Amino acid sequence: MHYKLFDANNNEVTQHDLQDKGPWCLHGVSKENSFISQYGNKFNLVINPEKANNIYAPDIFNTTTKLVGDLKTQNTPFFTATKYGIDIQYAVTFNVKDYERYLKSYPQIEIYFWVSWEVISFENDYAKKRVNPMTGVWFIKFENLKKLIEKAPVHSYMQRQNDQKGNARESYVLNLNDMTRKI
Repeated sequence: MHYKLFDANNNEVTQHDLQDKGPWCLHGVSKENSFISQYGNKFNLVINPEKANNIYAPDIFNTTTKLVGDLKTQNTPFFTATKYGIDIQYAVTFNVKDYERYLKSYPQIEIYFWVSWEVISFENDYAKKRVNPMTGVWFIKFENLKKLIEKAPVHSYMQRQNDQKGNARESYVLNLNDMTRKI
């Protein structure tokens, strides 16, 4: 299905192929560094030292709690969230495969959602949807995330059902209002 995305100035936004995981992983590392530069001191966070030897290690380390954390940077709203009963303005996604990995290997992990809606509107032949610009950091402990996930809807990515590149095939759709807003 063809669609268009627009920023706050009504400029069309084009994104790299969402199924091409490599460039998005590199982009994620850049975002982790930006997040730590901007909020590390405020929240007592650093890049997880384990990442120097293991690129799959959780993203960040909390120097106060001594727990690892995962950063979920979200710049484009999940425009189909209303079909799951969640307001697009506050909807975020969390990969099922990440949940399963953390459940097994990192049950004490802290999750940080860094939201900055760079895209604020979506349109296709059938609909136009819009959110308000929004920026903030939301936090949830994994034990509380588990409770949300018990009742969270699951979105399956149609283009990824036969994926061989390591992309997540499904994500939980979550509401930021069920988490703690840090800023």
